[in-house]
Amino acid sequence: MEELHLVNYKLTPSVVEVGRPTTVTIAPRGDQVYFNENTTYLLDIIGVGTATKQLNGAHGKRLTLKPVDGKLVFTETFEREQQYVLKLVLPESHMFCTNPYYQPPAHGRVSRPGDQRNPVLYLYALEPDLYRLRPYKGDFHLHSSDSDGHESSCGVLANLRKAGYDFSALTNHYWYHSAAKVRKLWEGLPDVFTVLTGEEVHTPTELLHAVSIGASESVNDLYYQNREACDAEIAEIERELDLPDTVDPHNYAARLWVARTIRRFGGLSILAHPHWIWSNVYFMPEDLTVKLLESGEYEALELLNGDCGPETNTLQTALYFEERAKGFDPPVVGSSDCHRTDRADERFPTPAFTYVFAEDRSFEAIHKAILGHQTVAVEKYREDSSFHIYGSYRLVKYANFLMRNYNPRYTELCYPQGTLLREYETDPKPETASLLTLLYARSEAYAASFFGK
Repeated sequence: MEELHLVNYKLTPSVVEVGRPTTVTIAPRGDQVYFNENTTYLLDIIGVGTATKQLNGAHGKRLTLKPVDGKLVFTETFEREQQYVLKLVLPESHMFCTNPYYQPPAHGRVSRPGDQRNPVLYLYALEPDLYRLRPYKGDFHLHSSDSDGHESSCGVLANLRKAGYDFSALTNHYWYHSAAKVRKLWEGLPDVFTVLTGEEVHTPTELLHAVSIGASESVNDLYYQNREACDAEIAEIERELDLPDTVDPHNYAARLWVARTIRRFGGLSILAHPHWIWSNVYFMPEDLTVKLLESGEYEALELLNGDCGPETNTLQTALYFEERAKGFDPPVVGSSDCHRTDRADERFPTPAFTYVFAEDRSFEAIHKAILGHQTVAVEKYREDSSFHIYGSYRLVKYANFLMRNYNPRYTELCYPQGTLLREYETDPKPETASLLTLLYARSEAYAASFFGK
């Protein structure tokens, strides 16, 4: 359910830059919460990380405001990166009901649906380095009918746009060419969603799963079209290894070859679901997983995998924190590994995804952000309204704010775009491009107002 403050009020901007005077507007979203022009309102501004809790409440700064054109407007400089609570203190004289025939109840003040006694809104102040970036929601690992998924590649990505995603890769087993097919089909449509090239690499065996994103060539194609030469390269890596007895050298060498080949093709290499339970055991032996993480050969760890489920994700998260304590800090992503994205799958919208904080949603910007640890992995299941976020403390705090204050409205605006993308595959009407242009302008305008730029 959407949070009540988002239903009743629009806070513009909701994200501001630390140390810069910013004009903030609180606008009602309907006459159920209108501001009375003849009433003076009090607004308490409280930093969640700096306020002092005492018996008489949290102390912050109090402003006295009068409505201007039905809105409350103030200019403030926020001095520290954190979330701020904006608590609107309504006077007793503030009445919402305008019906002259309505008789107030005997107990006093009128209460109407949506009315809050003292509404609370939320704002986030960011240091300049993070303020200049935008959060993009994406998926680095999922499947379509080009391998073992249920929907077409276009259908999968369209459904993700309906769920508020900004980008995704198609990582079908052994297959690199799904993204090109979608891009060709969507030629002529506005660029509302970034389709990343991807594949799930299985070389030299199905027992090896690695995710390649944005590479200029297919690692699967390279291996299976040049198997003898590639096996010789893997053997050469194996001869140079110095490993503990608990790590199989050929298994390890093959995984190094895959990661290095992805990088040679300019792609992002992701270590996928090491604790997936397959045939009653972990997909990757523990010592092998640790050795790979500590080698840094893979540029990111798939910390959360929606298809593998909570047990796998709990183990991977525990290992991640243990490795960080030892001084190894791999960038993390969350991926759905989804094989079905229609409404028949109770797990959709997908239970794991990534927020990337980047300059734009191109592969180059996303890759740069991941290498710079500008990501968080998010886990959210449909049957549970709560969510879990992993990454640096700074980004987790900000992402927590975004999940509650940005994601609901943005997703609402993305939904019809995904619907049109889905229909276009089988019904490519010329007017679809015009409709998408208008709808995308709406979602981008919302983002611009939310982030103040």
